[in-house]
Amino acid sequence: MKKWLLLMLLAASSLANAAIELGKDYTMLSTPQPVADPKKVEVIEFFSYHCIHCYDDDPAMNAWAKTQPADVSFRKEQIVWQKSMEGFARMFATFKATGTFDKLHRPAFDAQIKQRINLADPAEFTKWVKQQKGIDSAKLLQTYNSFGINAQVARAAKITRDYQIQGTPTIIVNGKYVLVTSTPERMTQVLNELIAKARAEKK
Repeated sequence: MKKWLLLMLLAASSLANAAIELGKDYTMLSTPQPVADPKKVEVIEFFSYHCIHCYDDDPAMNAWAKTQPADVSFRKEQIVWQKSMEGFARMFATFKATGTFDKLHRPAFDAQIKQRINLADPAEFTKWVKQQKGIDSAKLLQTYNSFGINAQVARAAKITRDYQIQGTPTIIVNGKYVLVTSTPERMTQVLNELIAKARAEKK
């Protein structure tokens, strides 16, 4: 029994550390996209607040982000496939613009996924944000309804199209490598290897 268990553990370890393969662990964007800073390896996580897989992967991605190398830039992007998703992009952009992302991102995810509050609905979001403690809800809502945030919503729809996002979460490295997600452990390993690949290509 112990020998069987050891063999299973060794097999699992070998799988977790297997070399990444094109078509299995990652694919390529048909139209590569420019990166914001050519001096850095860019990592973008396209997600949505209504996506249960994004919700489940969020802690692993946040933990990875805290240890990212100095030559890597990382950001999240809320996708917009249709008009009903614009509210999520508006909320996300507002969190970023008001400096409340770290405080409100996970609670918003909890509200959407666990409590089933439709935060894409401006009325529901307004009600929810007024219940959050430690923030200036009036100032946040002023930003939420501003022209600048309207522009960010339009940008979210455009970047979703430009990067050909078909599902979430989708992680793209350096504007061309599309990570095929599996377990959080394998996901971070593939991500790190794609970063190393992109880094080597810059030399």
